[in-house]
Amino acid sequence: MLIMLMGFAGFAVDLSNWWFQAEKIQRSADAGAHAGAAFLPGDLPSATTTARTLTSQNGFKNGSNATVTVSQEPNPNRLRVKVKATIPTYFVGLLGVKSVDLTREAVAEYVAPVPMGSPENKLGNDPARAQNTPQFWINIAGPNATKKSGDRFQAKVCATSVANCTGTVISGINNDEYSTEGYFFALKVTSVVTGQPLNIQVYDPAMTYVNDTCGANMPTQSEANALQALPGNPYPDAAVRFAPGLTSWCTGDQDISGRGTKTTFIVRSPDATPWSDLDNPVVAGCTKQMPSYDPGGSNPTIYQYLHPTDGKQDAQAVVNPADGSNTFAELFRQNVTICSIPAGSVSTGEYILQVRSNATAAAPTVYSASVVDGGHNRMSIFAGFGTAGLAAVDGSAVSINARGRLPIYANATAANTSFYLARVLPYDAGRTLRVTLFDIGDAASAGVLQILPPAEFAATFSGCVFSRDDGATLSSTPSTCTLSNVSSGNGFDGRSVTVDIPIPANYTCTPAVATQCWIKVRAAFPSGVTDTTTWSAAILGNPIRLVE
Repeated sequence: MLIMLMGFAGFAVDLSNWWFQAEKIQRSADAGAHAGAAFLPGDLPSATTTARTLTSQNGFKNGSNATVTVSQEPNPNRLRVKVKATIPTYFVGLLGVKSVDLTREAVAEYVAPVPMGSPENKLGNDPARAQNTPQFWINIAGPNATKKSGDRFQAKVCATSVANCTGTVISGINNDEYSTEGYFFALKVTSVVTGQPLNIQVYDPAMTYVNDTCGANMPTQSEANALQALPGNPYPDAAVRFAPGLTSWCTGDQDISGRGTKTTFIVRSPDATPWSDLDNPVVAGCTKQMPSYDPGGSNPTIYQYLHPTDGKQDAQAVVNPADGSNTFAELFRQNVTICSIPAGSVSTGEYILQVRSNATAAAPTVYSASVVDGGHNRMSIFAGFGTAGLAAVDGSAVSINARGRLPIYANATAANTSFYLARVLPYDAGRTLRVTLFDIGDAASAGVLQILPPAEFAATFSGCVFSRDDGATLSSTPSTCTLSNVSSGNGFDGRSVTVDIPIPANYTCTPAVATQCWIKVRAAFPSGVTDTTTWSAAILGNPIRLVE
């Protein structure tokens, strides 16, 4: 009897140890999956190395005292880590069972920043190539601009009546949402074109004050015609490119508490930490800060800047891309190459374009509180392999989109416009997409906004929940995801509107097709739109979480 009791006691000791070891193995698998998932979907080797490093730190080293298997799930943002360890027995060993194999596994998911704005290799209008379908420009505010004017993350100045302006987050800055880092745009290279450099261009990258509809400081039509007729034909399309008024070439750079916004562009190469953009290495020769121009008054007019022989800033009319300097004629309403990565040096992955207005020319990668310029600089961004790649609009080799935040200026002449808002993949079915629309109410006449699902999936979303940061009652139709009576007179000026969009459980699209899976926003106003606003989008939930 005593021997039997001792046997049961021994078995209990082994059983307790197995439970204890199983919990340790589970914690190890959890840690490995959680750490490795951040490298998905594109870097399984790094995910595997990181996962195994973490399991080792938690007591189970692959090839030593455990076998650690790492695999990518059918949902490419999910990582499965399986840890198998052989645990020696104690008392049960007397019965011939020397060890037991214990296996535990975990699955973690990385929810990447939501791509916004474009499925193509351009973000914004491209008048030089007659590609103006987005009907918007990228808007970058100087730090001294007012937040109420539409830029949620780069304008410092705001009254407490504006959304999230308590002045308690960053000392000396009213805007609680101000980003010292600026905006980030992802340039995703899916395939490299042999023998061609990767070129990144910005249309009209330097701020030139012309007002929202290009009604200030522009050449007259007769002056534009005269520029086109100059000897040597330096401006072959000047009659249309430099025409005054709201043409397709008009970005609408505006005076918002100043006209001096100096925009800095920084191109960063892909790296092994997709959750952080600031640690991506800066591409050599691809940091550029643009000047600003305030034509007219005591300064030369735009016509005088462009005229090569009138004795008024003639050097600013020189066009010589090889001299390494940028003149007014090379910047104003031109597609300017800010970075060219040589053929053979381009890799697949996500290059990052950082755009900011708060750095000095001496230290362009560092935030400086000393920069106090104001104004809104508006532009477009393009990327492609060689000249042909820049002209193509398919996104097959490289695509551009904003990383979760998209500042836009729409000066569309059409009363009805639609924009690519956010890309949501089938793996996010059953979740909630949260869209925040800041300062959507500059229009004097009431308009309608509607969030639309990808056309390949359905005609409308339903069950959307609209709210405004001041708690106001909104005229919304959840069954069609529509918001009505949007105007400054209805209190939308300087306010944040949040839309929670339930992604249906049966949501589907084809991720391999660049133009699919894109949720759009439709804006319908009684007349044309001239509005600066900031859109943001995110899938609700922790960016990295254990799901199994």
